[in-house]
Amino acid sequence: YTAIAGGWHHSCAIGTDGTITCWGSNAYGQSSPPSGTYTAISAGELHTCALGTDQTITCWGDNRADLLEAPIGIYTAVTAGGYHTCALGTDQTLTCWGPAPGPPHGTY
Repeated sequence: YTAIAGGWHHSCAIGTDGTITCWGSNAYGQSSPPSGTYTAISAGELHTCALGTDQTITCWGDNRADLLEAPIGIYTAVTAGGYHTCALGTDQTLTCWGPAPGPPHGTY
């Protein structure tokens, strides 16, 4: 494996081939990763997001708080929280989505 992330009752890892394997609770689909190849992964409470080799974000799991709809963009990093997710764009801007408050405006 090249990366691992732990959520509330689930964990996911990226294999050396870039595919994702998840285990643990799948009550909200958080342990059912999509196909594709990925370079980074982050698990929130009941959702998981990963950075694809194409530098886009894909999320799966609980969508009760609109957590799965990542904004269109090209990203270099992603982190999932309890009820929000944030990603760092290639232009160093920080984008967050979900019901939790976003970051202060600016370049990071």
